[in-house]
Amino acid sequence: MSAAPVTIEALAAALALPPGPPPRRVPKASLADNVPTAADKRLIDGKLARLEWVAAINPATAGIATATVAGLEVSTINLLAGRTRGPMPPRLAEIIHRAIPQPVILIYGEEADDAPAALSLAPKRAAEREAGRVVVTAVHDSGALARGDRDFLAALALDRLPSRDLGALYAGLIERVEALTAARRASRTFRLAASPDELARWRDALAKSAEIDARIAAHAAAMRKETRLAARVELGETVRQLKASLDKCLAVLD
Repeated sequence: MSAAPVTIEALAAALALPPGPPPRRVPKASLADNVPTAADKRLIDGKLARLEWVAAINPATAGIATATVAGLEVSTINLLAGRTRGPMPPRLAEIIHRAIPQPVILIYGEEADDAPAALSLAPKRAAEREAGRVVVTAVHDSGALARGDRDFLAALALDRLPSRDLGALYAGLIERVEALTAARRASRTFRLAASPDELARWRDALAKSAEIDARIAAHAAAMRKETRLAARVELGETVRQLKASLDKCLAVLD
């Protein structure tokens, strides 16, 4: 039962937003007209089946004040829902986030009605040398969600998010995705960080563990190709040491 997927509709409902107008389709041309390369346009055309605007979180709809974050005036957070042909390419998610200068909550899944949904968030800042342009500084992705992620889903409800202003609300959503990632890496249940210091330690451990994962994968690939016994032994010892370092990183996430 816990492995049952969370659909796009269920994920949108978990946010518990106030009632609003019905979803509106976002023309793919509005994305394609603002990408720099032909490859990006082909990605939009080939992978994005449908994109909808679902809701807006702003002072009028939710009674939450505007904010200024990293030089960017945040007056609205937009909820978008995307359906893709096959898995969502990271580049496509970034394109969707970049298309709107305000923060975006992107929920997405494949075309099938029962496909698992995921949540994507991307903090932005004002460009330093180009007025009116925004820069995506990172993309945080929950990965596919299942009913077993109920504690995470419950923590997404609007009345459980920081409400000082829209910047704090969006940061709170990002913290929840980071907490979910930490829980999965540590193979434990979901919980929010108990303090800003703990959150900082989690972020550091997650960054280091991702780097170590990449190094382990590179050394393991080299070991599979290596034919010299001595070199294979040396690579294997390096992998063993990296795995020990990874265990120490993951222990921080408990």
